[in-house]
Amino acid sequence: MEGACGICHAVAEEVCESGGAITAYERPNGILAKILDDEGDVIGEGFDVVWSPAVLAAEIDAGLIPSDIAEDLKREGTNTKEDIERVADLYGYGRVISPAVIALTTINEMGGRTLIRREGLGVFVSFRDKDDEEIGRSPVTYCPTCAVTVGAARTPFLVEKIKEGLKGAVNTGKKKYDLGIENRYELKGGAVRVTLREGDKILAERTLGCCIAYGTVKAEIVAGIVPKASAEQFKIYCNLCPFKHCWLEKSMGATGNIVLHRLSELGTEIEVTAKGGIVARIRGPGDTVIEGRGTLCSLSALTNMLLRGDARKILKPSPADEW
Repeated sequence: MEGACGICHAVAEEVCESGGAITAYERPNGILAKILDDEGDVIGEGFDVVWSPAVLAAEIDAGLIPSDIAEDLKREGTNTKEDIERVADLYGYGRVISPAVIALTTINEMGGRTLIRREGLGVFVSFRDKDDEEIGRSPVTYCPTCAVTVGAARTPFLVEKIKEGLKGAVNTGKKKYDLGIENRYELKGGAVRVTLREGDKILAERTLGCCIAYGTVKAEIVAGIVPKASAEQFKIYCNLCPFKHCWLEKSMGATGNIVLHRLSELGTEIEVTAKGGIVARIRGPGDTVIEGRGTLCSLSALTNMLLRGDARKILKPSPADEW
């Protein structure tokens, strides 16, 4: 139910509880993640388009996930080498949000829609034109934002639009790569604390976030390596989100994945747009529109939707047939 994101965070909590550690590093083609045991030895490595699926790949490599589930997660939670290279060609250094926002905005400006759906342990995205014809789609992968970016990297006109839009843009991932910065994660009780280290220098220490991705960006803001406008926008949306006061002992992505799973079961169309942040939208009773807002991820937007709205109208509880 919790999907690839929830499983990744749950396993990461077990690693930290047993005295191990989780690290990640920006690279030109994506993110390298490592799992260390309680003696500091590397027991697993993973490489993917952004921090979270790279950590999942490292968990699989370390043998921390049962083999039957691990096989499903390889197909539905991580990306192929070809797709990693396609995404790197858009912007590189493990940055997927900026390409995703441009893709979502482009589809919206065309009069089209971007729809997400749970499939197995992952998520896929479908790009639709103004006539509601599919013009691109992603494979099943880790989360909605990964799916949007991978799907865009497979869609030639979106590739062209993204490269044009990001030409000359400041890439925070490249900054971190050039400085040799290490991302280190501690997970407990659904929350994550992120430390950024440049050699012996601590740039951000145990910054609190609600998932690996959010925590990393918050730490980058604390370290002063994110452009000011982006940092301010992130803070605004973070301050609107009630999840920070309601951890539920699960990561935000796990909760969002449960919501997405139920909506997919119901056959509900979930549309994703980018308006300052990521917006997830469904149609409720009487054609009312129900929205949730996030900064990085549609899973956060779905969690936000649940906490701000009427859960009965969103999830439509099934009858209590058995007690």
